[in-house]
Amino acid sequence: PMSYPSPTSADTDLAPTVKTMPNKPGALYVVATPIGNLEDITLRALRILAEVDLIAAEHVPVARTLTRHYDIDTPVLPYHDRGPDARRIVTRIEQGQSVALISDAGTPGVSDPGRNLVAAAVDADIDVVPIPGAAASVALWSVSGADAPQVMLHGFLPRKTNERRQAIHDLAALGRPSIVFESPRRLRDTLQDIADIVPDADLVVGRELTKLHEQIWRGVPADALREFTDPRGEFTIILTPPPDGSQPWTDDDIAQALAEAASQGASRSQAARFVAQQSGRPRREVYSLWPFESDR
Repeated sequence: PMSYPSPTSADTDLAPTVKTMPNKPGALYVVATPIGNLEDITLRALRILAEVDLIAAEHVPVARTLTRHYDIDTPVLPYHDRGPDARRIVTRIEQGQSVALISDAGTPGVSDPGRNLVAAAVDADIDVVPIPGAAASVALWSVSGADAPQVMLHGFLPRKTNERRQAIHDLAALGRPSIVFESPRRLRDTLQDIADIVPDADLVVGRELTKLHEQIWRGVPADALREFTDPRGEFTIILTPPPDGSQPWTDDDIAQALAEAASQGASRSQAARFVAQQSGRPRREVYSLWPFESDR
């Protein structure tokens, strides 16, 4: 196990700041943990995990891998966003205990469990203290080279095809980079949807970030499908839509195209099929945007 030093005024100018921020009794600490490499954790996070009365973890075995590595013997209990766990933990904090909330990797509440406990603590007027650290979204963004003043963190895309395609369309329509997470099981479906809806998008795909087999890939959706034929590991994707003029079709664009097809004699079904192929939007979705009330 790696040891972690306690800063003193002799070795760092930050020591006075550290000394003025001791562990608070009756507080909830939202602690970021490594996203793959156990070295990616802050000294402050290690101190908090060692000093609190209890660690509330997404999965206890995963948490114990971290605590054993750093010789931390704080009790670990499971926490799930659904169910009575939040109320039980809030009760412990109200009784004067300090609790650290951790997820399996990264920051609790950011595409991970934790939101309900934080909300319950806030409602109970409990101090909620952020302990920042590693984040897959920030890690990939830092090496993306994207030239954009804004970025949207979306998190995991919907599992259902139509909902996922609509989410991709909406993100692309924003006109700025978006960060999404995806599992290996759904990666190819997601890449295919992106290829259908925004084929000229720039992608940065991070696989197994900070781990032994880390991969950072850049290119367009069609090339990504050829690259990731057998996806393994966890994926983070930055989707940057093409410049203005190549944006995905809006609902108004769809309605106008349907009207034009109808004016040339196409039936509703024929027009919907044609416009769906042209726009990359699902046919059922295009069909529902038929602009003529009398034919609805």
